[in-house]
Amino acid sequence: MSSASLLQHALRTARVDGRDRRAQPALGAVVAATVLAIAGSLAADALLVALATRAFPSTRGYGHFHLGDYATLTVIGVLVAGVSWPVVVRVSWAPRWLYLRLAVLVTVVLWLPDLWLLARGQPLDAVGVLMAMHLAIAVLTYNLMVRLAPVRGPGPGEGPAEGPGDAAALGRPPAPEATGGAAARAGGPVVLRLAISLAALVGVEFLLGIGTLVVVPLGRPTGWLPAEGRAIYLAHAVLGLPLALGAAAFVVAAQASSRLSRVGGWVGLVGVAMAGAGGLVAVAHPLRLLGVGLMFVGPMVAAFGYLTPLFEAASAPPT
Repeated sequence: MSSASLLQHALRTARVDGRDRRAQPALGAVVAATVLAIAGSLAADALLVALATRAFPSTRGYGHFHLGDYATLTVIGVLVAGVSWPVVVRVSWAPRWLYLRLAVLVTVVLWLPDLWLLARGQPLDAVGVLMAMHLAIAVLTYNLMVRLAPVRGPGPGEGPAEGPGDAAALGRPPAPEATGGAAARAGGPVVLRLAISLAALVGVEFLLGIGTLVVVPLGRPTGWLPAEGRAIYLAHAVLGLPLALGAAAFVVAAQASSRLSRVGGWVGLVGVAMAGAGGLVAVAHPLRLLGVGLMFVGPMVAAFGYLTPLFEAASAPPT
């Protein structure tokens, strides 16, 4: 089986076809659900911390139980989930199915730093509460988004969008994106190659960031260069410059492309900007956790954006 066939099979399994759907959730409903999810998640965090410190007195004063510590990461995570819901609706014919599995996947990924804390000797009861906080945020945010900001219109959110044959049957000309094949739908080979390159670059930058966290002490004092692990730290920092330039170039190149490619370009640019801002913020010791959180979430947002044109091209019928 060819790589294109494997990708198409994977996208069908993930309920992704990349067709343009107009039955999006209402913007006001998405904003309201996001605000409620932030408030509810912060309340759930505070409740879990209160219960933990009462049940396990040894966790009182634990660093990650401070409001400024967990609130920052909670707000960032819920905002990303709120932005992701309309994007998932746009690219999937079963958005709730896909959004649920993405929520599970993200929760498992966010448990990895908790397990890293546990491996470094952090108390099991405190780390267990952190993992429970991640789970509570995911459950609350998912339910608020899909219930308060549902897909508008009968059916399009859970069934295949209208295709070229449907348009012909109704006496309407098919959309240009539907008749130009994979490359035309995604904006041409230049946009596709740039998307692949940026997605790979984001992956390398993310792996370098993980390596930096392992090698460079998180509790180091404020400063641009750490005393330990300077090589991987500098590689991680320097790679951000071509990534930022490439993200800006993609936005320009995608202007003449399909709507999904344009949206993917802006999503990718936002993710790269989040990661870059996190790198600058992490220089200061008091704000380092916020910076690490931005550098952790930003590449995932950027990768989602740059994979969007590939989803669209792989799901398009051959010319």
